[in-house]
Amino acid sequence: MTPLLTSVLAWAAGCLLAAAGLRPVRRTIPCLGGMTLAAVTAGATVAATAAALGPPDRRVSAVLLAAAAVALLGLIADVGALPLATRLVVESVAAGGVVLCGVQVTLTGDWPDGPLSVMWIVAMTNAHALLDRLGGALAGVAAVTGAGLAAAALLLADPALAVPAAVLSGACLGFLPYGRGRGRVRLGPSAALFAGFGLTCLTVALAAGRGPAAMTAGMLVPALAVALGAGLYGVRPRRWAGGGRRGAAGGVLRDVRQGVRRA
Repeated sequence: MTPLLTSVLAWAAGCLLAAAGLRPVRRTIPCLGGMTLAAVTAGATVAATAAALGPPDRRVSAVLLAAAAVALLGLIADVGALPLATRLVVESVAAGGVVLCGVQVTLTGDWPDGPLSVMWIVAMTNAHALLDRLGGALAGVAAVTGAGLAAAALLLADPALAVPAAVLSGACLGFLPYGRGRGRVRLGPSAALFAGFGLTCLTVALAAGRGPAAMTAGMLVPALAVALGAGLYGVRPRRWAGGGRRGAAGGVLRDVRQGVRRA
């Protein structure tokens, strides 16, 4: 259902944008997977939480709403030009809203935790977006990270955070069969921003208030996930990379430069 729904939405949006004289993308791979990912994650999380846990958790509601806003920002950026400063401002506002709802770094226990939380969430969100430029590597990284985060939340007796993490992991798994080579479906900017924002906020929420060591570990999880994803992309088999003559390291550097220019 994931690739089918994404392809239908991409085709419909392409028709509307073509009629308006806009060209959303320069390739034939649909990039509206982000809105599908956001809708599936939010809907399944709300339904599962209501069925198993009762009223929704304030932290989860804030993260889902802010992540949806960031996903919409990514869709706008994919369709037309969007200044980097505008993106950062909107992402900072979304991160600030999450912080006000209690999802923040708790390293100092004082006011610096708020700005530090906003900067860290924005930085990790864009790092995940850049990772998606590396041949669609984000889907697998987000699926594994979400599954691990869900398991950690259950072990720490915080099922409210385990539900969205597990749902996001499952949603990303739906893209994996189509993320290699000339795949028909890619996450795209909106899904990359949604997944990066959501995973970063969930790790911060899970580690908040559990001591400096746990907080530091929680902050490092998304950073290590991005680094691991980039490393695995660099050593991927040559047949996945297209069989070119350039080495893996050169391909990674080239794709990173292209991703930064597109951002």
